[in-house]
Amino acid sequence: MSKILVILTGGTIGSRIEGNVIDVSGTSPRRLLAMYREKYGDSEEFEVIQPLNLLSENMTPEMLLILLKALDRVEYGNYAGVILAHGSDTLSYTASFVGLLFHHVPVPVVLVASNYPLGEKGSNGLANFAGAVDLIRHSPLRGVFVLYQDDCGRKQVYLATRFVEAEPFGDQFRDFSGTPLGRVEEGRLVLNQAKSLPGMEELQKARGIRLPVPNSFSRKILVIRPYPGLDYSFFRFDSKRHPAAVLHLLYHSATACLGEGNYDLLHFLSHCRELGVPVYTGSHKALDGKRYATGDILLGEGVIPLLNISPEAAYAKLLILYNTQGVSVPEMIGKDLYFESVDPAGE
Repeated sequence: MSKILVILTGGTIGSRIEGNVIDVSGTSPRRLLAMYREKYGDSEEFEVIQPLNLLSENMTPEMLLILLKALDRVEYGNYAGVILAHGSDTLSYTASFVGLLFHHVPVPVVLVASNYPLGEKGSNGLANFAGAVDLIRHSPLRGVFVLYQDDCGRKQVYLATRFVEAEPFGDQFRDFSGTPLGRVEEGRLVLNQAKSLPGMEELQKARGIRLPVPNSFSRKILVIRPYPGLDYSFFRFDSKRHPAAVLHLLYHSATACLGEGNYDLLHFLSHCRELGVPVYTGSHKALDGKRYATGDILLGEGVIPLLNISPEAAYAKLLILYNTQGVSVPEMIGKDLYFESVDPAGE
């Protein structure tokens, strides 16, 4: 039986509580494996590496690149699968990066986290890790997934590029399409049935496009999220210092403020055009059919619309493409790399 590679990065799943403060420590990461063996036995063989040890809110592009390069060095043929233990705050971002860059590997890569430090009442970290072991051992998968137990005790399985951040009050994660890929029940994957979800046959297929891990993330992407009162005068670039591109998120109706003065997105778009900074907008549901007047005006102002993609996947995709040599961003941005583009009709 092939061993499972465990990649530790810190986070809550690798933290301890000192007084009322939760933080990573030098010894707590290995506690996860010790707790697993205590509860489930020692029949599983694990190999462990730890390229990072940080709370995930402290993740930077440079730190993320260390993790991605560590994943790039893995000899996947030597393992039954890979479990990546990560903090929950930026789990959805790392999941998108890993999904877009490592969907081609022949074994499942499963990201897990924990809501509370291991051993604390209500912690789901051990359950998530055990579920990932079951997913690797008993499901004929390839690609990148997230496994996270919800507040009803269900071990939900998500496609990595559709996993979006938790809502702040209940700390519950969700799937961008509205329906997780499936769940682990009695040690086995049970797929959900929805038009927007791939079936097992499609999951087992090798994807056609493989991108290399960039050498750096020196070309930056600025993400702007709309809200009433967003003042675009705070985003003034110059010819020497500006992002490679802007990702301007939209309200759920694919709209943003086209009001007056500094609140008008059109003025900001004009500023970006003067400096040659492309502006991507998303997520749009469709480009044909009916749309709001504000959304219609935006599409006529030279924005580049991104269809049915989560903010995390859109950001990851842009940052990867703009930092990959020899890649045509206009050609690649619309291509579906790893189920990040959700087709609501399932066509």
